[in-house]
Amino acid sequence: MRRTYALPNRSAYVSDPRQIIRVRAAERGLSLSALSIMAGRNAAYMQQFMERGSPRKLPEDERRLIAIALDVDETLLGARMPWRPVDGATSFG
Repeated sequence: MRRTYALPNRSAYVSDPRQIIRVRAAERGLSLSALSIMAGRNAAYMQQFMERGSPRKLPEDERRLIAIALDVDETLLGARMPWRPVDGATSFG
């Protein structure tokens, strides 16, 4: 199940990672090139992701760093929900 993000001052909810990045970056005063550099990539990386759709999905390491910079849950940017056993078991034995 995909999470949604409420846009400020709007009733619409968004589940598109690109739109969430656009909104949160603007809220925090961050440019796409700044996010690219924070993710350890070249300055054009996020612009290419946002405008060209390349890469189609953010790789795990970059997604985590961008989620931290934007202060959002990583699942909003396309991460899967972690699998957990039903009974909550965390160890063998």
